[in-house]
Amino acid sequence: MKKTRILALPAIAAASLLALTGCFQLPPVGGNGGTTTTEEPSGGTTSEDIAGTSWTGDFNGQVTGVAFTLNEDGTVDFDDWAGDSFDSPGDVWTQSGDTVELTVTQIRVDETSPETFDVTMSGTAADGTMSLTGEGTDGNTYELTATQG
Repeated sequence: MKKTRILALPAIAAASLLALTGCFQLPPVGGNGGTTTTEEPSGGTTSEDIAGTSWTGDFNGQVTGVAFTLNEDGTVDFDDWAGDSFDSPGDVWTQSGDTVELTVTQIRVDETSPETFDVTMSGTAADGTMSLTGEGTDGNTYELTATQG
C-alpha cells in the first residue's frame, strides 16, 4: 500500500500541472512561433515641440533684430520688431513635426504709411534654427530666419 501511495502522489501532481498549463496558455518552447516584429530606424532628427520657446532673427533681410515667442496657445508675441514691440492678435503659429507655419499680420509697408499687409510662412524648425518662406497679401515673397534662444 505504501508503494501505491508513493506513486499516486506524483501522478496527481502531474495531472494537476497538465490541467493548469492549459489554463495559462503558455507560449511554445523555443521562440515566438515564427512571427517577428521589427522597427525601422527613423533616419532623422526627432521633432521637438517648440511651444513656449523664444527666437531671434530677421524678416526678409530688411527687418533685423526680430525677437518673438511662440506661445503654447498658438499665438505669437513679438518682443522686438526693428526696435519696437509688435503684437497683433492675428499673429498665430502651428507645428506638425518639424514643419512650422507662422502668420504675421498688420506689417507696415514702411514707417510713414498706414498701409499694412499680412504674410503666412511655412518651413522647418529643427535643431534650434527656423527657416520659413511664404507669400504676403501684397503678392510678394517673404522669408523669416531665426535661431532659438
